[in-house]
Amino acid sequence: MEFKDYYEILGVKPDAADAEIKSTYRRLARKFHPDVSKETGAEDKFKSINEAYEALREPARRKEHDQIPAGGYRGGAEFRGALPNWARRAG
Repeated sequence: MEFKDYYEILGVKPDAADAEIKSTYRRLARKFHPDVSKETGAEDKFKSINEAYEALREPARRKEHDQIPAGGYRGGAEFRGALPNWARRAG
């Protein structure tokens, strides 16, 4: 599995406030919604945006995601889920 930097997907900084993450998510979701967007790959982008928001909107999941880069993982790197309880959350 490839590590996904959810902050990068949403285009926000890791220290972004919850309100900024939410407003950015809503803006991007409207822009790339498959029923609205004519851009190539909009559906895949929409799915990535939703996945990123789901991971960052809950404080516990966001904290887990924030710990992953400390283990040396970067966007696109092979990820094996080294964090406790990761397998339950990944599904």
